[in-house]
Amino acid sequence: MKIALVLMLCAIAAAAPKVENHKVEVVNNADWLSTVLEDLTPEQRNILVNALVRQLIAFLRYIITNGSSVFGIPVLDPLELESYHFYLPAGIINLDMTLKNALATGFGGFVVHKSDLNLRDLTFDVDFTFPKLDISSEHYDLTGNLLHAIPLFGNGKAEFEIEDFRIKALLFLKQSEDGNSVLIDRIANAAFEMPNFKSRVTGVIGGGDIDAIFNAMIEDVVIDYVNRFQGAIAALVSHGITHFANPFLDKLDTWRFIAPLLPR
Repeated sequence: MKIALVLMLCAIAAAAPKVENHKVEVVNNADWLSTVLEDLTPEQRNILVNALVRQLIAFLRYIITNGSSVFGIPVLDPLELESYHFYLPAGIINLDMTLKNALATGFGGFVVHKSDLNLRDLTFDVDFTFPKLDISSEHYDLTGNLLHAIPLFGNGKAEFEIEDFRIKALLFLKQSEDGNSVLIDRIANAAFEMPNFKSRVTGVIGGGDIDAIFNAMIEDVVIDYVNRFQGAIAALVSHGITHFANPFLDKLDTWRFIAPLLPR
């Protein structure tokens, strides 16, 4: 759930909050904003929207690295996971692996390539990259096989490194039923790229030279598997993000902040 929460935060388009002295405050200036917007041209409105998005991105980066008691969000960089289980049915190699006391860093260092908030269509088009994500585990348990024939097993320490992990998505927004919040209606055109993946796992079938062979295979298989099935993976993650994000977004009184910016 925490990993889904990380991806969800990168897609939030909400009110214009600010952070002062490590406290989160939401600026209640909707009435003043409505008066000012009456005299603005469409180009000036666009500048204002872009400024709002930049402020949201800065706020997001703060939340990821510091957490927020207001929104009930823990620190997400570094991200601590007591236990994380994943299954990789790649055919040539099939893995069932559990990481224990895992630590992931780098989520707060994301680089935004595109962040277009379209208020006419109520969409938010995002494109961003995590330059480097480091994942380490004090202990792992592994079972699996090669070609469904040769058994794999092991336990020990594990480290993974992901570089230039890029995510793109188009978020369709909507107004909540009570009219107070901005929610995610659905996510379309979700896609991601993982060009670089490094594995440093020790203790596979006794370790030694086997570790080097196993890590080389994993690096190639993971990149191929993730990129080959990215459509199905992205659709599943998109559904999960919407499911987990909207309960948080529904707590925020945010619609009044974008309402004055909507086209008349």
